[in-house]
Amino acid sequence: MAVTVIELNDSELRVARNGEIVLRSPGYAVVKPDRIEVGEKALSIARLNPRETHNRYWTHLNQDALAVPSRLARHHADLAFTHLLDIHEKAGKPDEVIFAVPGSYSNEQLSLLLGIVEACPFNAIGLVDSAVASAAAVAGSGGFTHIEIFLHHTILTHLEVTDTVSRKSVQVIEDCGLTDIYDACANLISDLFIEQSRFDPQHHGETEQQLYDQIPRCLQNLQDGGEVLMEIQYQDTRHQIKLFRDVLLSSLDKFYQRVLNSLPADNALMIGNRLSQLPDFGRQFDQAGFIQANAVFQGCQQHLAEIAPSGQGVSFVTRLPATSTPLVPARPRADQTAATAAMNRAARVTHILHNHQAYPLTDEWIYLSADAGISPDRNENSHCSVLLKNRLARVRPESELTVFINGQRIKSDTTAGPGDTLTFAGSDTVYRFINVRDA
Repeated sequence: MAVTVIELNDSELRVARNGEIVLRSPGYAVVKPDRIEVGEKALSIARLNPRETHNRYWTHLNQDALAVPSRLARHHADLAFTHLLDIHEKAGKPDEVIFAVPGSYSNEQLSLLLGIVEACPFNAIGLVDSAVASAAAVAGSGGFTHIEIFLHHTILTHLEVTDTVSRKSVQVIEDCGLTDIYDACANLISDLFIEQSRFDPQHHGETEQQLYDQIPRCLQNLQDGGEVLMEIQYQDTRHQIKLFRDVLLSSLDKFYQRVLNSLPADNALMIGNRLSQLPDFGRQFDQAGFIQANAVFQGCQQHLAEIAPSGQGVSFVTRLPATSTPLVPARPRADQTAATAAMNRAARVTHILHNHQAYPLTDEWIYLSADAGISPDRNENSHCSVLLKNRLARVRPESELTVFINGQRIKSDTTAGPGDTLTFAGSDTVYRFINVRDA
């Protein structure tokens, strides 16, 4: 049976037929006096029309009045309806649709979604938690935390997998979404343009749009590359900068740390496709399963009978049969083998090396100076602080003196791994993060 599935993740709604993605559409709407633009078109003009742009209508799916209602859209539900009509048209006008939805949706939001669909030229035949559907396609037995990022938050879905995949709980990390990350990147890049060419790309709508259009590709290129060239054209002048990977990571680290600090210690990790595309995110973990973009659709395709039972009404599915051919195994627990434990120990920072002496790192801050060594207490010579967090060193600038990790300036909390060096502007002092076996 051919089936169409719409995954409601507002960073990019995806539509699949028979398990393969056929359409992608970001959760943006721009309300013009005579029309509403949605999806890619809306995203491409969002910075040119900031007061008419909406990107929270899927997160806040409700009937509360918009800040500036119009005759075309009174509330978020109207924008969601318009977006669904556009998707339906571009996806070939399917008669029936299954919705894979985030675990953060309330019963009231699910009911409203079904009510919106009643006004659409297609029927909803199934509702399933998107994390559950993804896990049902790839996960082996054990406890898992599925992590995925949306426009305005990151969602952790805690799952238990036996012969079935069962959702246990859902955790939402607010203000930790792609819009927050893109804004942080835009501010960093704008500072670099101002510093290097005295040009602020966020001062003009058309150049701000150019800037935001480049950020997703920039993040993708910095997955493996050390630097990327960025250009902004304004009038007859082309402005250029080089953005270095380590500089960008210093801006993203605070978002990564919020996710890291929310993770349970005893679950294996399943990292969603959108989050795994962010540079260096996977480095934060010893073991993790990175799931493909079509996993949620394959899970739906494999379990049509459970998600859309023939002749029955639509109900929200949070439990599905587990796959017999898992791609993501559970992480070893406390009874892991000695060899695995030794490998994990070797992957972490344990000490910081200074003047041929190794100082152990703990979960308590210590303070480093450019010329006075290491102190357990903050004082007038403290130029940065360091502690151990999730097996990596966490470095925080403490003064106006510039701090470098591997030669790249850091401006905020940054992680460092074994072999990384820490230095200061105008100083020959070098600290090195190391792993001491059996520490």
